[in-house]
Amino acid sequence: MASLSLRQLPSALAAVCLVALGLAGMMRPSTPATARLASITGLEDDTRPVSLVLEERESTLHRRRDSEVLLAQFVSGQMTRHYWGHFAGSLADLGLDAGQELQARVESGAGFSRLWLTPRRGGEGFMAEVRLKGDRLERLQCRGSLPRPGTLAPSGCPAGWQAFGPTQSS
Repeated sequence: MASLSLRQLPSALAAVCLVALGLAGMMRPSTPATARLASITGLEDDTRPVSLVLEERESTLHRRRDSEVLLAQFVSGQMTRHYWGHFAGSLADLGLDAGQELQARVESGAGFSRLWLTPRRGGEGFMAEVRLKGDRLERLQCRGSLPRPGTLAPSGCPAGWQAFGPTQSS
């Protein structure tokens, strides 16, 4: 075996330390790491495996993103349709589809149109509204816990739901 020169000694010591750290990490049980991950993500009270909880959160984020895109398309479509005379009575009239993951219901009345989205899985619902106020159109998007309340707050969002996205008049 060749002897180490003084120039190679620091590299050799670093390699030995890295190997020792790697072996120590492999020998250690995984529960402390899982507990640390749970404490970082706020999952320490959940009895399900961390992977299932994280998978559910990721699914919720995908549902939220898809719902918010559909709500924005609904608002834009209804604003355009109102410009041409009246609100559309359905998503199909706007050329939109809620897909298989969401149940959609459009409500229209004198001077307003509202879209309710209820996911087939999960506990969060969504609502978008376009309302004629004077000679201007107001738009509103909300999300909140299901089941949705039966009455709307004066702001348009159901009680306990929060508004998001653009809410200005046009």
